[in-house]
Amino acid sequence: MNIEPGKKLFEFSSKQDWIDKANRIWKFHEVRAEQTICIDQRGRICAWGLHFTAAEQDNAYPIEVFMLRADMPTKIN
Repeated sequence: MNIEPGKKLFEFSSKQDWIDKANRIWKFHEVRAEQTICIDQRGRICAWGLHFTAAEQDNAYPIEVFMLRADMPTKIN
């Protein structure tokens, strides 16, 4: 299976970085979290807190945040 996410928007360098930024960073990039996908360095999708904790335990940061698809707009409508 080949997965092709859209444009990379930003990344979280650590679990603490996610905790500190998660409430505002999507708005800063003018997208909704639902329009994006978070992927750790092991290629796992991270969708909620337990995933971000597992990435920390597995040394799988940074977690990169991409638009779901390349053909999606990058601004909130």
